[in-house]
Amino acid sequence: MSHCLFRRASARIIGGFRPVIWNRLQSNYVNKAQPFTSPLWLVSKPKFKHLPVQEQDNGSNATVIPLNFDVKDPKTVEGNVYLNDDEFKKNLNNALTLIHSNLLTGFTNFDTSNANLTWLRLREFLYQELSQPSDQNYLTVPSLLLPTNPKQLVQHLLTVDQVSKDAWEAVLGKPKFNVVDQYYYILKNYFQFIKEQEIVPQTTPSWSLVDRGLDISNPSEWFPEARKLKRTIVMHVGPTNSGKTYNALQKLKECPRGYYAGPLRLLAREVYDRFQNEGVRCNLLTGEEVIEDLDTMGNPAGLTSGTVEMIPLNREFDICVLDEVQMVSDKERGWAWTNAILGVRAAEIHLCGEESVLPLMDKIVKLTGDTLIVNKYERLGKLEVEKQPLLNGLSGLKPGDCVIAFSKKSILDLKLRIEQETKMKVAVVYGSLPPETRVKQAKLFNSGEYDILVASDAVGMGLNLSINRVVFTASYKFNGVEIVPLTLSNVKQIGGRAGRFKGKKSDGTSEKSIGYVTAIDHDILTDVHNGINAPIQYLEKAVVWPTDELINDLLSFYPSGTKLTVLLNKFKDDIRKSSTKMFELSHIDDKMKIVSTFEDMHGLTLKDKLRLSNAPVREKPMIMRVFLKFCETIAERRTMTLLNYPLPFSLLHSRHIKDESVSLEFYEEFHQLINLYCWLHIRYPNLFVDYESAIDIKNHCEMIIFKKLEFLKKNPYKKFSRRSQPPSRFSKTRSHPKKSYRSHLH
Repeated sequence: MSHCLFRRASARIIGGFRPVIWNRLQSNYVNKAQPFTSPLWLVSKPKFKHLPVQEQDNGSNATVIPLNFDVKDPKTVEGNVYLNDDEFKKNLNNALTLIHSNLLTGFTNFDTSNANLTWLRLREFLYQELSQPSDQNYLTVPSLLLPTNPKQLVQHLLTVDQVSKDAWEAVLGKPKFNVVDQYYYILKNYFQFIKEQEIVPQTTPSWSLVDRGLDISNPSEWFPEARKLKRTIVMHVGPTNSGKTYNALQKLKECPRGYYAGPLRLLAREVYDRFQNEGVRCNLLTGEEVIEDLDTMGNPAGLTSGTVEMIPLNREFDICVLDEVQMVSDKERGWAWTNAILGVRAAEIHLCGEESVLPLMDKIVKLTGDTLIVNKYERLGKLEVEKQPLLNGLSGLKPGDCVIAFSKKSILDLKLRIEQETKMKVAVVYGSLPPETRVKQAKLFNSGEYDILVASDAVGMGLNLSINRVVFTASYKFNGVEIVPLTLSNVKQIGGRAGRFKGKKSDGTSEKSIGYVTAIDHDILTDVHNGINAPIQYLEKAVVWPTDELINDLLSFYPSGTKLTVLLNKFKDDIRKSSTKMFELSHIDDKMKIVSTFEDMHGLTLKDKLRLSNAPVREKPMIMRVFLKFCETIAERRTMTLLNYPLPFSLLHSRHIKDESVSLEFYEEFHQLINLYCWLHIRYPNLFVDYESAIDIKNHCEMIIFKKLEFLKKNPYKKFSRRSQPPSRFSKTRSHPKKSYRSHLH
């Protein structure tokens, strides 16, 4: 009977659909809910981590009121006010009885089911907060009337006396009341909040995306304006140091409207500086910095150099150059390259990168209907893998060598040891160093003022370096989760930095360059040799992530107040499973963590939340605390300078340069905070003001970091004494059998 009703109701909703479409939708509903093709693809039940299993098993038939804790577990009993305060327990049980009697009802089965799920979710929060007490969060009148965070529920119950008697009389509408009345009112409001914000959005079917014909398996359709154009995709593919980007930039300089998109802001800055030095007008557009090159009439230049995430997909260009296009398969940032390739509105798009991306681009171009032209390049100079590993340990290093390691601790340890044992000066480059500091370190090395460069795989892109020889100290690295071998692309990209092409001599002839690659032992050298000489490993998938506009449109079809994380979770759980062989979903775990910090903040619009979800935030305690303050500034629409925030500005005094109690890592995090402020200024110029002072502080912080590296006497990242550390690969004496460095990467 219910199935017949569904048929009739659905027929009215999509009455204009052709039979073939209706049959497909009907089939999807009966069999399996596929993303964006079934009205039930977003329907799911909440998951419970803290609710006792017996309550979950009973589900909607649960009639148990008292909370059932495991009293045998001392961690559960300690600090649990429900188990230690009989008066609180009695009042809470009475209030829960009222909730169960009055709110677990509905006019339809759908309403009743949602009410039961809300009841279980409410109890889930009570179990969680009572067994894991959180910081004190006092009840206020605003939070009493409009609750926003169920994780504060228990604290609000415990602090009902923080709201005046007069306020309670006005809220409850009666002059006489007791604690149970107060508890019931709070629980009722949280019950409604959980139901409206979480349960209903998760359990409500939607025809909206079916009606609009949206298909996640074809992301090219997310960019209809680009599909109206007949674009030409020009690929410049070849190994490192083959001149592919140079040739694309020469083409870019000749057009009136163009954009260079680099993977790093220091690369964007390098192209901007190059154009300016050559007398070519150019703007700069990165997440933290915007410079407009204005003429006498106030018109900006037609060319812009920026980062790939900043490409304006709503503007038209003659030429767009997209560098390091093999990043299209990167799990974290690949979506930015994919969106640019699919969505840039340009007559010509020049893609520079490795040949490994060629078959994938051929498939994408067939999907978009564009024309594909391929230019292949050979390396400008030779690259030789040495037959023997580095002799005599660190003593075998020569000026012009670049030593590759894969952690800050290893890099700084190598810097100190090389300087102590060889008396040569050592520059360093790694990912968390400010880009400006990396550039300064690179200049010291290129000029010959410093002899050796010790670097992470960050050296693989974004810096022009005069490296004679690359020395690998490992063929494995930690990817944030586990130890993994270097990919063939990693090895080729890093090794290819040796012997960079020097350009033309004064007589017009090319200066030959030969780059050398070696390692510290035979095992690693074998891995490197195999990687450098391995056949091309072609990319199979491009990473995608829906645009903010798409998410915004999708959320508009759901109840007001639907959480962004509800939708993001569905993208994560469902879309990934249904992606075509050509595309896969970006990793969103970090984005989910960022969103959770501000999602329940009153005053933030959906547009704010979408913007903030892409903020350059690292998961460090100091950064996360200040980021929350920045979010509050946006929510409250206050005007603030960087100096208005409670930051330890006193530690920016130059006297701390040689103070080892203030670590290098602290200043790196401080610099990231200032960059975050600058990023927000670009997007909220009326809220985050006095940009000039922020830049001055940023420059001073960079100076301290640079000087800290110069005066470094011991490794700030060593967490154990020298006695407790494993013997170094570079030790002159060993009391144990020789083992591969690959086994010491932990």
